[in-house]
Amino acid sequence: MISLKLRLLLGAIVGILIALTVAAFILVAAFERQVRNRYVAELDEHLHQLTAVLQSDATGVLALRHELYNETFQKPLSGLYWQINQGEKPVLRSKSLWDNALMAAATAPSPGQLRVSDVAGPRKQSLIAIERVVLLDGQTERPLRLIVAGESRVVEDSRAEFTTTAAYLLSIIGTLLALASWFQVGTGLAPLTALRKKLEELRRGRTERIEGRFPGEISGLVDDLNRLMITQAREVERARANAGKLGHGLKTPLAVLAAECRGLRARGETATADAVESEIEEMNAHITRVIAAARAIGPRKAVGTKIPIEPVLTRMLDVMKRLPRGGEIEWRLDVRPSDLAAPIDQRDLEEMLGNLLDNARKWARSRVDITVTVNATAIEMTVADDGPGIPEDRRDDVLTGGFRLDRTVPGTGIGLAISGDLAALHGGHLKIGPSAFGGTQATVSISDVS
Repeated sequence: MISLKLRLLLGAIVGILIALTVAAFILVAAFERQVRNRYVAELDEHLHQLTAVLQSDATGVLALRHELYNETFQKPLSGLYWQINQGEKPVLRSKSLWDNALMAAATAPSPGQLRVSDVAGPRKQSLIAIERVVLLDGQTERPLRLIVAGESRVVEDSRAEFTTTAAYLLSIIGTLLALASWFQVGTGLAPLTALRKKLEELRRGRTERIEGRFPGEISGLVDDLNRLMITQAREVERARANAGKLGHGLKTPLAVLAAECRGLRARGETATADAVESEIEEMNAHITRVIAAARAIGPRKAVGTKIPIEPVLTRMLDVMKRLPRGGEIEWRLDVRPSDLAAPIDQRDLEEMLGNLLDNARKWARSRVDITVTVNATAIEMTVADDGPGIPEDRRDDVLTGGFRLDRTVPGTGIGLAISGDLAALHGGHLKIGPSAFGGTQATVSISDVS
């Protein structure tokens, strides 16, 4: 899913693009209108000059007292033209028109009114033409239409140049606004990033609560999270205590039932005693599993806990050697690196590895290899023995819990299941397979979140 920061940035950039695009159209349109108005005003000045130099002799012949001051009117097809019509017929025109004439509208404007229109030029180019009807003194019956026209390309070229300049400047402004938005979004989301880091420290066990200064919009959330963690920890401890009380409360009645089974066996009721003992073993296994699961609710490591693995395993092997058959087995321990430490509560580590070592002690013939390695994401601990091994079709059963391959060997059949639960609690898993020398190999991994 797209990140919140990227969403905000995309939204800001889209908004900036839309705003700048609309601004560009408005600016270009306003600039074009301004240039056109100024161009029309310039043509109007030429029209006033034309009106001022226009005269008529006694016979009514029209002429100019002198040429207009702008030399562009003298150059053929220069792009700036004037023309005087009497009715629809041109009677005078600028040299720039050469042999051509401006096509005026069919109807003339009202006397004194200025009309602006677009007409075709001598080269079929677009012209902006202004015209006004004037009446010379004593010739009110002969209205004259004075027309001055210039190429609209002047306005179009100015607009194109302004558009290029505006696009360049607005691109710079857009880039600066995008950078400002990136900075603003980053600054605005910085508290969330800080909160995420605090939560990561909490998950890794480096802190017990979320500390730090946060904005008002987030501080309430932080307080709620801290209260939630306190409540969760209290409920977890209560669940553990209740599970422990339940287990201890059931062990006494089960011990009484076991004593009654011995009495039944002494009186010769062996079948009944066996049936009851089987149920007692099943109940004991379930109770042990429930208590272990309750203890494994949530990591119990202290802040910043790092447990050295080799010393723990060395002590556990000393214990194993003192148990039945433990002294007859060759125990080989290899921890690489030797100072490797695991981010796990020591009781969890001892219980997880203790079940694996105890199984190996019960089933190994003469050798148990313990290997501990670390990779980029996890710590792997392997216990391999040279015993009879576990059939492939039974490996899932022993991981489920309560299943025993051989009831003549002491145990509840849930040790591997408990180790698997503890491994999953710490972000890992338990795998069972054949060892390199014919027995069983149990590999348990935990996430190395240090």
